[in-house]
Amino acid sequence: MRALCYEAHGDPRSGVVKKVFDPRPGPGQLVVRVVAAALNPADWKIVEGKFPFLVFPKKPFVPGWEAAGVVEAMDSRVSGFRVGEEVLVSTGPSAGAVAEKLAVSALHVAKKPAGLSFEEAAAVPAAGQTALQGLRDAAGLRAGQRLLVNGAGGGVGTFAVQIGKIFGAHVTAVASAAKLEALASLGADVLVDYRKADFAKGREEWDVVFDVVPNRTFGECSRVLAREGIYVTTLPGAGPFLASLGASFRAPFGFRKRCRWVMLKPRGEDLAQLVSWVEEGRLKPVVGKVAPLDQAAWALSDLSAGHATGKTVIRVA
Repeated sequence: MRALCYEAHGDPRSGVVKKVFDPRPGPGQLVVRVVAAALNPADWKIVEGKFPFLVFPKKPFVPGWEAAGVVEAMDSRVSGFRVGEEVLVSTGPSAGAVAEKLAVSALHVAKKPAGLSFEEAAAVPAAGQTALQGLRDAAGLRAGQRLLVNGAGGGVGTFAVQIGKIFGAHVTAVASAAKLEALASLGADVLVDYRKADFAKGREEWDVVFDVVPNRTFGECSRVLAREGIYVTTLPGAGPFLASLGASFRAPFGFRKRCRWVMLKPRGEDLAQLVSWVEEGRLKPVVGKVAPLDQAAWALSDLSAGHATGKTVIRVA
């Protein structure tokens, strides 16, 4: 099979599409013939070495945390799926989705909704689960609360806006002007062009600030958080850890604002919830760009520039 491969950290454009060994289903796994795979900011950050704690698990490294395709083979102990069935999958940190075939745990696979194209289905698992886990688990978002999504026009951001509305929150979406119309159609209550207004310097307050770019710090956002507000970032590391620790030390003195972070944990029940919302018409994947496998390295480089609307998807087959 062919896959997008990286031998060392560096420029995303250095990736080469080449032949590698076909995967075989391990215990509890399916092998999926990939039709489309979606890219995420974590892919280019790992390739560039931005996550020092996430090195290439093996070489060549194949990026991609989510895909959609057709079941080709499965471990004899797997039930609930059949060969030839259309599915969407979430790989987690092991990556490997930008390839013609992918071995993945059956726990991280769901049947593809009939109303979605393969490109749309590939855009759901990783970004959707990150948004869901960030808002539900890290932020504890509740109905009636005020949510601000910084970087709302990207893959995680477009899902966060919609999931925020599903949870009953009032949603402010911060993005570039070119993305605001799309965000309005997804249900955002307030639209902010970040080039014209800095939300962190305004007078409004939010119960949750979900920084999915992420280009703001807890310190910058704490002044616009409500008294018991929560800042959630998608970039774990020393900064958020120290900010969280500092907030804990200040809690006995009346400081109730908190800093948390989210890192995707593939869960079958979360994937099933996202698929259910899609089938109900409450959640819509936004695909901004589709590129063929041979142009995947350049598409990943373009994604690193931060100008994509919704998801960037690679058409593999």
